[in-house]
Amino acid sequence: MMFDAAVIDDALPANPVSSTSRLRGQKKDVQALSVEDLNAVRSAVDSWMTKKRPGPKPNQDMPDIIDLLLATGCRIGEVLAIRWTDIDLSATPPTVSISGTIKTETGKGTYRKPKPKSDSSKRTIALPPFAVDVLIRRRVEQRPNHYNAVFATRNGTWHQVGNIERRWRTIRADTGFDWVTPHTFRKTVATLIDRLVDSDTAARVLGHSSDAITEEFYIEKDRTTPDVTHILQSFAGKATTTKSDV
Repeated sequence: MMFDAAVIDDALPANPVSSTSRLRGQKKDVQALSVEDLNAVRSAVDSWMTKKRPGPKPNQDMPDIIDLLLATGCRIGEVLAIRWTDIDLSATPPTVSISGTIKTETGKGTYRKPKPKSDSSKRTIALPPFAVDVLIRRRVEQRPNHYNAVFATRNGTWHQVGNIERRWRTIRADTGFDWVTPHTFRKTVATLIDRLVDSDTAARVLGHSSDAITEEFYIEKDRTTPDVTHILQSFAGKATTTKSDV
């Protein structure tokens, strides 16, 4: 575009890059967590929770945030923005409405933006029983806060996404899970739903407008192939017999 402007202004006779193609980075394979991986992740969180360190003892926020990420497939900012008014535990099944996200900006600090990433990101998600148990416990144990936030700091303010991501990097250190980020839990949810239902359902849970993005960037490719040995057996040659076999 800069060279086009230069041509228009007669600074160049022609655009020298008009015939070049875009540089494309190497696409990384999507990685999701297995059940065994999740057990190891939870063990790492437990070890971090019980580790002796100076300062106040960590609360249940990190393990509960991870559980809500796995229960909803939400972005980390969406989970941190959930308020108690967004949750309906009396519904069948209980639900959570995703209607905002957490932002941190210079001059404005950390605040709840009353709109998630896109229009399709506004959605109501049914909660599995393990997430309901987490929320009921937090409702009883949690101190009230000004924002009615499900996850609030000790001072009653919104958690910063960067702080939670930094805390997770500390937890995963020396565990072999350096590749796991909060977004990996979202990909894990998408992959499981795709395996057991379909990609369209996964896209709707994640808040995507179509399943194209979900399939390309959020669902781990299934490298196993169907068992077609009974079909391929038709290629087998006829068995021959010899006199010794008779």
